[in-house]
Amino acid sequence: MPFNILSKLPMYLKVSLFLLFGFFSVNSANSQTKEPYKADWESLSKHQEVPEWIRDAKFGIYVHWGVYSVPAYNNEHYYSHMHNTADYAKLGTHRRHEAVYGPLSEFGYHDFIPRFKGENFDARQWAELFVKGGARFAGMVAEHHDGFAMWDSKWTPFDAKEMGPQRDIVKELSQALRAKDVKFVASLHHSLNYGYVDPKPKWEASDPKYDKLYGTPMPRDEWLDMWLGKSNEVVDKFMPDLMYFDYWLKEIPDKYVKDYVAHYLNAAEEKDKDVIITYKEEGLPEDVGMKDFEIDGPEKILDKSWLSDMPIGTGASYSWGYVDAMKIHGPEYIIEHLIDVVSKNGQLMLNLSPKADGTIPQNQKDVVHRVGRWLWSFGESIYETRPYAVHGETTENEYEVRYTQKGDYVYAIFMDWPGENTKINLEELNENNLDAPLKDVKLLGLEEIHDASFEQASKGITLTVPDARLPDEHAVVFRFETE
Repeated sequence: MPFNILSKLPMYLKVSLFLLFGFFSVNSANSQTKEPYKADWESLSKHQEVPEWIRDAKFGIYVHWGVYSVPAYNNEHYYSHMHNTADYAKLGTHRRHEAVYGPLSEFGYHDFIPRFKGENFDARQWAELFVKGGARFAGMVAEHHDGFAMWDSKWTPFDAKEMGPQRDIVKELSQALRAKDVKFVASLHHSLNYGYVDPKPKWEASDPKYDKLYGTPMPRDEWLDMWLGKSNEVVDKFMPDLMYFDYWLKEIPDKYVKDYVAHYLNAAEEKDKDVIITYKEEGLPEDVGMKDFEIDGPEKILDKSWLSDMPIGTGASYSWGYVDAMKIHGPEYIIEHLIDVVSKNGQLMLNLSPKADGTIPQNQKDVVHRVGRWLWSFGESIYETRPYAVHGETTENEYEVRYTQKGDYVYAIFMDWPGENTKINLEELNENNLDAPLKDVKLLGLEEIHDASFEQASKGITLTVPDARLPDEHAVVFRFETE
């Protein structure tokens, strides 16, 4: 209504119109803020489960750090294994615990908490290391199977703010990462907490003050309410870009899982964020979450993009959390695994293992720096790429090659240096797989880019490696440009 007409109306009509338009405005606003997701799989499946940001980001880093870092033995399942006298493979943990700390009836898992001080934890240093390593998403285990929350939780007194470090670790790390423009990851593994050690040892079961740490013997309904409350609390406090769940999500009744997913997606919608929930095995419907393959992955390209997470630990002391004298993967292995994962339409998240005091061991830092050097030098063949027609090939002279593509470029990544002036037949760079003929090829280097020659035929190309200085990196990248 034109203002000059409105100004001539009687006052009672002006008031009536004001109230009427106000009513429509309020209802319009309410309709816009109405929660778009309901707690049922049909509604939740409307979510874009794999947003483009992670398909561009490709590489992430997270950490397993908690009370289990104090005994630093065997692996992060220490609490379960310390009670296990039936499984011979785990009996060593029980024997060692009693020899070092005393009988279980006198020194329980909760007695490690005062020793978990994290006195050298520096979130900004962690974030800087992750960025130097080339990670574009990063984070930490917010709670493992042991029931100890790494944030300030209203649902349990057993958290890092009230005990141990007496700091909100998740909050500090999330802020430090976002200050570096890195997407934040929180992982929850507490679905296994209930019944983690069952039957519960009598000296723990008899003291109800530890129920919220050990789960059982809490009534199952109360524990499930706590599971949901903690999961929602991580969303409300930190709004992770990616929520990671371990295998045992399928042990949680559907009602609780659907309530959680709806809460997370609605909170993200309100903040206009594209978020991800990962799952393993059958933890979520495939059109709701992003599937995670622990350590390994598929042998071929999958239509739907996926995640692989791997520990830096390996060998006899294989662990996700820190253990004394742990062996770790070298940078070459991690770079190879990253290349293979990306070539098959996946993303990789590397896990580090900090000590109980909050420091990341120097040998782990060295590996991260080497991975980062490769990514900052040759990351154009990884970041923002998409799968080629095939993930790779083994050439007739037994060179392992993986392919990615982006725009007018196809990248052939050799796991080993082929040697100067070597001729290599790349059969998968044929006219059936390429969108257009090739017009140029370059060998990417740390200091300069070298021209390479090739001969093209319908069944592939023959590449001649240029007479260039041997790259001091493990994997070398040839960039093919199409017409």
